[in-house]
Amino acid sequence: MRASPATDAEAQGWDELVVVTGRAHLAQTAAWADVKAITGWSARRFTFDDGGARHGVAQVLMKRLPLGISVAYAPRGPLVEAARVGEAIIALRDALARERCASLLCDPEVPSGAGVLEELARAGVRRSPVFVQPRRTLLMDLAREPEDLLAAMKKKTRQYIHKAERGGVVTEETHDLERFLRVLRAVASRDRFALHSRAYFEKLVTALGGRGEMLMARVGDDDAGALLVARVADRAWELYGGWSGAHGELRPFYLLKWRAMLRMRAKGARRYDMWGLTEHPEVASGSDAASRHAADPLAGVENFKLGFGGEVAEWVGALEVPVRPMLYPLWTLGARSRLARSAA
Repeated sequence: MRASPATDAEAQGWDELVVVTGRAHLAQTAAWADVKAITGWSARRFTFDDGGARHGVAQVLMKRLPLGISVAYAPRGPLVEAARVGEAIIALRDALARERCASLLCDPEVPSGAGVLEELARAGVRRSPVFVQPRRTLLMDLAREPEDLLAAMKKKTRQYIHKAERGGVVTEETHDLERFLRVLRAVASRDRFALHSRAYFEKLVTALGGRGEMLMARVGDDDAGALLVARVADRAWELYGGWSGAHGELRPFYLLKWRAMLRMRAKGARRYDMWGLTEHPEVASGSDAASRHAADPLAGVENFKLGFGGEVAEWVGALEVPVRPMLYPLWTLGARSRLARSAA
């Protein structure tokens, strides 16, 4: 398999090539590259062929380090069939070898079944100790009828959705970024996590265009929840969101997530990705809620998501391969973790 730089025509119609693979992911679109440019990443795009037949594509984000050295990251790529991921990563490595590139990091959506890592290792690809995108996520099957989706939820989740409906919680789309960010800032302050800048969100919303929607849950004049969702082909993703902390007795965020699913379903999505569960499934499944939260603060978020039913998908995780072996130690001795965080 060979990785060739996309032609001008291919780069111009990049998102169409991503969709044609049948494995489209938001992180492989031109919009995603536009957003990551804010944090210093630039995009390279490649197509894969073998004997004249195309086998997929990959968008690789590059970041410069001091001394003219760079590192490469293919978010949720390469987009090839699972059996050929190892080949594709090696082909990308070879295509990048002309640059002063230390390492290539990839996190394709390849199921972590038996023998996958061994097969990748035979191709020269190893699991990375860092990860950018979640290794586990929750996928909702929106091809099912709404009543079937509701029936598959945990009883409490279903009750809370109906309680919010009866309590007069309103869900609506907004184009007011400041309104959306006010809720997100309240969530970040309460849960103690860092938030991207306003400029980042402005770029994200603009880049997504019609693919993205900012949805709000409102009780009277109070915004009680916010959710940014995006759709590519038949799949939708939750990107950012949360409950403001107001009107908790009405469970507004439960209804907002449910209405977001229905909205994406009406627009043609057949899979709805909640974008991440905890890295360690045992953290969310233990019996002691306090100790679970102490071990991983996302455990409570995971339990909330799992209440909606769906299928837990577990991917192989982040994979890496040296591009220039002499430069590879610069990646492993500190740049790896810092740059992985900046690519998220």
